[in-house]
Amino acid sequence: MRVSRLVMILSLLASPLAQAERLQGEFLLFSSAEAAGTFDRTAPVTSIQDEVLKADMLFSLQRGPLKLFGEYLVTDHEADLERFQLGWQMSENTLVWLGRFHQPGSVWNHEHHHGQYLQTSITRPAIEEWEDLGGVLPQHFSGVLVESSRPLLSTWRLRTALGTGVAPVITPRGLEPYDLVHPNPPHGELGFQARAALYSSEFSESGAGLLLAYNDLNAVGWPANATPNIDRVDMTLYGLFGTYVDVNWKIAASVYYAQANLHTATPGVDHSFVVGYVQVERRLRHELTAFARLEDSSGAAESRYLKLIPTFARARYVTGLRWDFAHYQALTLQATDNLALNGHFKDIRIQWSSALL
Repeated sequence: MRVSRLVMILSLLASPLAQAERLQGEFLLFSSAEAAGTFDRTAPVTSIQDEVLKADMLFSLQRGPLKLFGEYLVTDHEADLERFQLGWQMSENTLVWLGRFHQPGSVWNHEHHHGQYLQTSITRPAIEEWEDLGGVLPQHFSGVLVESSRPLLSTWRLRTALGTGVAPVITPRGLEPYDLVHPNPPHGELGFQARAALYSSEFSESGAGLLLAYNDLNAVGWPANATPNIDRVDMTLYGLFGTYVDVNWKIAASVYYAQANLHTATPGVDHSFVVGYVQVERRLRHELTAFARLEDSSGAAESRYLKLIPTFARARYVTGLRWDFAHYQALTLQATDNLALNGHFKDIRIQWSSALL
């Protein structure tokens, strides 16, 4: 399967590998174009962005135990150095990174990153969304990341990732991570994330594991008369995930339990919330793939933290069809029923995506 091969190549770009004695380099380019529209709309604000163009560039250089990895994303509304990591390979199985990275507590973003072609659906689950697109969880950190893949129980592999770094801040516009290209004074506090999972073999996509994160999010840019008047948010996150992949089927599921405590001038009750999703994909004839995703939550409507980002979808029902019509090119049609915190709307999207090796 084309996407599976690309996922393997991408994992080789930024994972523990045998040391390269000579200078080795890799480059990948993902591009996409998308159009979207809404109907049956009662929500005053949605997360829809019409006619989005994207070009995602990934590069990797390695010589001996040293490795440099980066990801630069250009769209019609932003240009950002999403990841920039200097790595030291401690052993064949362990790699230590210093720089800006995607937090390891999101399995979806760990697998797909910003490469649109890599994911079958056009949209990612709401709980996995990027900060600048209405995401409610921190996704980008600047600090230290340790990744490891070790043999366990014959052919099984234990993959772990531990990260700590400067967390995003929360502003009236949403979460904002530290920007390496246009660095502002880093107002963020430290955050910690961890992932541990068992997989059936070295390059298997089938596995299951645990997620854990703690983030201290400083409030920046809020007016003095804001309601609520936020000082910071303490967020603790626990998660479970599992993925099953065979020749014709892929099933991916995650569930998160979050406790977000708002430190405000006016005391209030902080509610925990649970968010989960399951996506099922079925390969058909003629390079077609049908997919469906169910996203749901509990306690989201009562969370004072989630009300700060009202476009968050507390429930979603996604269906679609993807056609891989040429060499690393695909057309995808997707329909979604969104139950946001501020109302309800349906949308339909069409997207072209590609990958250039």
